[in-house]
Amino acid sequence: MEPATQPPPPALTNPRFTLELEFVSSLANPYYLSHLAVTYPNLLGISQSDENDSDSSSSPDAQAFAAYLAYLYNYWKTPQYAQFLTHPGPTLRALRLLQEDAFRRDIILPQVIESLAGVGVPGAPTETVEGQQETQEGPNGSKT
Repeated sequence: MEPATQPPPPALTNPRFTLELEFVSSLANPYYLSHLAVTYPNLLGISQSDENDSDSSSSPDAQAFAAYLAYLYNYWKTPQYAQFLTHPGPTLRALRLLQEDAFRRDIILPQVIESLAGVGVPGAPTETVEGQQETQEGPNGSKT
């Protein structure tokens, strides 16, 4: 068994770090998630046909991508890495949701994208660094 790959130290001069930062930052955009689902359904375990009863998430590509997303989430949620995220709440939320097989399959549905892109319910909790929750501001600017 080979040891787990360690993430690169957070340095903007590290090409791997900047590439992964750009990718995880893109995940905060629901329309980018939609693009991934439509363009690369095999990576998300989305079946191309309704007749295919086999579990498409068990494909090698889907398994590898799910493992990569888990790897990214495990270190981008830490304060050491999250400090580099422009939009840490939406980015970490997307990474957390992408850990779920059902979400990766459902992300191709327009209503899922619209619910992610819509304005959240005032007072609903959002994820922050290390799974802490914060509340969104209500319409009058008060936090609930």
